Amino acid sequence: MDEPSSSSAVPYRGWRKAVYQFTQQNLPACKPVLTPAWVISTFFIIGFIFIPMGLFFLHTSQSVVEIVDGYDTECVPVPFRNSKVAYIKDDSVSKNCTRYLKVPKHMKAPIYVYYQLDNYYQNHRRLDAV
Repeated sequence: MDEPSSSSAVPYRGWRKAVYQFTQQNLPACKPVLTPAWVISTFFIIGFIFIPMGLFFLHTSQSVVEIVDGYDTECVPVPFRNSKVAYIKDDSVSKNCTRYLKVPKHMKAPIYVYYQLDNYYQNHRRLDAV
C-alpha cells in the first residue's frame, strides 16, 4: 500500500479515499450556529405543526365510549359463587349468560367491540385438567 504524503491532499481515489477519510476521522461536518432567532422560530414552527395534531388526537380519544362489564360473578348461579370450578365441571347447569349494557352516549358507526380476558394464560399447563 502506498503511504500518504505529508501534504493535505489524500493520495487515494474513489472508495479508498472515503475509507481513508473515515479511518483518519477527516470527514466534513455540519456546524450550525444556533442564534436565538433561529431557535425561537424553529420552536414556533414545530409548535404550529404539532399543537393542532395534539388537539385532534385529544378530541378523538375523548369521544371513545368505554363500557366495562365484569360478568365473572353475575353470570354464575348463587350456589356456585364460592366454587367456580364446580360450576364449570357441573354439566347439569346451563352456561349461557345474557348481559344488557346501557350506552351513555350516542355512538356513530362503525362500532368496535373489544373483549378482555384477565388472568387467563393460553398455554398454561393446568388448563388441560379443567
